[in-house]
Amino acid sequence: MKKLIAAVTACMLIAGILIAEEPEQSKKSDIKFTTNINAVLAWPWRAKITATEIIKVPFLVRNNPFMSGNNVTFKIGAELSPITLEGKFDVVWTPLAVLELYGGASIGSGWSIESKTLSLHGLAYNRPNAKGRSVITPVNFRSIFYSAYFGGAFQFDLGAVIPTPWTHVVFRTDQYMLYRGLAGAEAMDSWIFQNDKGRTRNGFTYNGMYVLGYQMPLPIKLIALRLETYKTFFPTAKGIDKSNWGEDRVYVIFGPLVAFKPADICTITLVAQWETKHAHIKQIDDQPMNNAPFYETLKIDKTKWDSVYFYQVGVIVDINLPNN
Repeated sequence: MKKLIAAVTACMLIAGILIAEEPEQSKKSDIKFTTNINAVLAWPWRAKITATEIIKVPFLVRNNPFMSGNNVTFKIGAELSPITLEGKFDVVWTPLAVLELYGGASIGSGWSIESKTLSLHGLAYNRPNAKGRSVITPVNFRSIFYSAYFGGAFQFDLGAVIPTPWTHVVFRTDQYMLYRGLAGAEAMDSWIFQNDKGRTRNGFTYNGMYVLGYQMPLPIKLIALRLETYKTFFPTAKGIDKSNWGEDRVYVIFGPLVAFKPADICTITLVAQWETKHAHIKQIDDQPMNNAPFYETLKIDKTKWDSVYFYQVGVIVDINLPNN
């Protein structure tokens, strides 16, 4: 009974902190407008630039450490790569300093660049022929892709508990469900997006991201380790076992990142990443090519663990331009 009384008392105290405080005054209630420009350049080949207008609206703000920064943020943007064009809309609600809930959608299209020495597909079908070989069919603006996602993030900064410039050990995890589709695609059609492995079908993917890092009051702003996981839930034809080619497994991408802040409005991040790959009985190149074995015809060696291979290195430049 004493434990129950103590627990109820603690809950009442927390509720009092979160609810009873008066909202902060006008200095905290101004709507903020920011233009964000994000550029990514990576190897193996990947490049894109995104421009986003960010509208940050204070919402349910209270004068306590947990809710003083509460807001709803709206993001409207456009992303351009050499092979795709995409429009995006996102909403992020921050009900507590440690929590974000978000959702969004996008729509766009893509094209292919092909020559004797280069083959890049922004949006293309990857279908098998009668011999189980890949046939790549570029879309070239004849269709659109679309996506929608929803999820949340938990974040923690030790510096908020021990407030010194050198105690900012930070952690963040994102968990979200993503649906991606290609208009006009059949349920079993595979397709390529931004020159990926061509193993996407219309359907859901569960994604997780974990970042553990250390922030410093130096030009080197952050050193961190990031780990990303994703698990697909694509439909398969009746009687087909997707574990044969490893689609039932969780994919992992991980690596370090270092962020520099040369100016208040600019952050430059360097990343290096590795990924897990299945041990196929007959290994093939990850990039789908005409007349290469179609990925669903491959069989993994279930007696072996996934192996780790180099994924990419890159640089990300992020610029925020306040508009008020």
